[in-house]
Amino acid sequence: MKNRIKIVCFVFVVCFLSTTMTGCFDRRELDDLAYPIAIGLDKGDNNFLKLTLQLAVPTAIGTGEGGGGAGGSESISVTTVETPSIYSGLNMINTYLSKQINLSHAKVLVFSEDLAREGMNKYINAILRSREFRPNAFVLVARGKGAMAEKYIRSVKPELEANPAKYYELVLRAYRYTGFTADAQLVNFHHRMTSYDIQPVAVLAGVGTFESLGEIDAEESTFREKEREYPFEGDFKAGDMPKVGEVKSETMGLAVFKGARMVGEIDGEETIYYLMVSGEFGYTYMTLPDPINKDTFVILSVKQSRPPVKKVKMEGDKPVVSVKVKLEADILSIQSGINYESTDKVSVMEESAEEFIKSGIQRYLKRTAEELNSDMCGIGTNMKGKFLTWSDWEKFDWKSKYKDSTFDVSVDLKIRRPGLLVRSADTQIMEGEGK
Repeated sequence: MKNRIKIVCFVFVVCFLSTTMTGCFDRRELDDLAYPIAIGLDKGDNNFLKLTLQLAVPTAIGTGEGGGGAGGSESISVTTVETPSIYSGLNMINTYLSKQINLSHAKVLVFSEDLAREGMNKYINAILRSREFRPNAFVLVARGKGAMAEKYIRSVKPELEANPAKYYELVLRAYRYTGFTADAQLVNFHHRMTSYDIQPVAVLAGVGTFESLGEIDAEESTFREKEREYPFEGDFKAGDMPKVGEVKSETMGLAVFKGARMVGEIDGEETIYYLMVSGEFGYTYMTLPDPINKDTFVILSVKQSRPPVKKVKMEGDKPVVSVKVKLEADILSIQSGINYESTDKVSVMEESAEEFIKSGIQRYLKRTAEELNSDMCGIGTNMKGKFLTWSDWEKFDWKSKYKDSTFDVSVDLKIRRPGLLVRSADTQIMEGEGK
């Protein structure tokens, strides 16, 4: 009898819980929601903000049609409103869209350069308070004056991807094999924005303006500042790349911040050095002057073999920073035909590459201190460990001392492989003719 009562009570409890613990009372059907992929913020003309949303069109993505307007159904739709704030703008957009805005799939936050130079703290803090924004969304700064965030978003027309979310994810993670951008996620940006020992960065975005190769102006490059006679592949920033084609959107270089305010920019090559010093470098192809024949180039595939070693000490009131970078490289091309693969000449190529990269890192670090006054590589993190208490570290005021830093850089590069050739082709021909 007692067992029956227990069974009846158990069944009653199960039935009661099954009716009270249902999870569908607050359901939102996927077909009733609109998903922004990219969100742009500009200074408004008649209001505080201009909010731009790039929305995914599920019907086009599902059928694989369109590539952002290349033909057939478009996979993206863009809308812009002027608004006093981000959330009031979302409310306004919800009045004329048939579906409710849901931000859980937003991949990219694009700020105009005008907003970034004024300071982004009020926007970043507002965004992070929402449960829908992803903390791993990428933060971009669109170069130029005016509504550049809107202009950049409207220029994004993926050619190879029907899914715009996939396009952003692939493009903004390409730094792992190009080194021309960095992993600038929202959660990291906010952490660095409020940190005492490291400063934020954002990916530089821009819109290409060249319609033909004859319009390309090499003076837009930063190679003159580096005392070069011609530009290399990394001597450009987004919007200035020497390219033509249907894809007008560009990402190259980084926006540098001090706190929440943008203080400057670095180009693609300097971004490679930033990754090397920060320990986030994957690999890239690098063009170097031939150490013997100065009119030709050697192309190396360079990757990081060990994490960088950073040390800092104080000499008086001036920080002295030492950075040791260890790299490996494979030879991809030797235009001069000199046999750098041989054991007696490989050291010449290694030393030349080490000196080239060392001078580049030295120039980049000096610029971050003297011109930008922003410890974007997090050297202050090494300094922070020398203090016993947090209050002592705060009183030290690392941000004000970084501008007086001096740098000692060493680069150790080893060439591991010559590719599929053991000797340069021109050398083999010359040797055959000599016989």
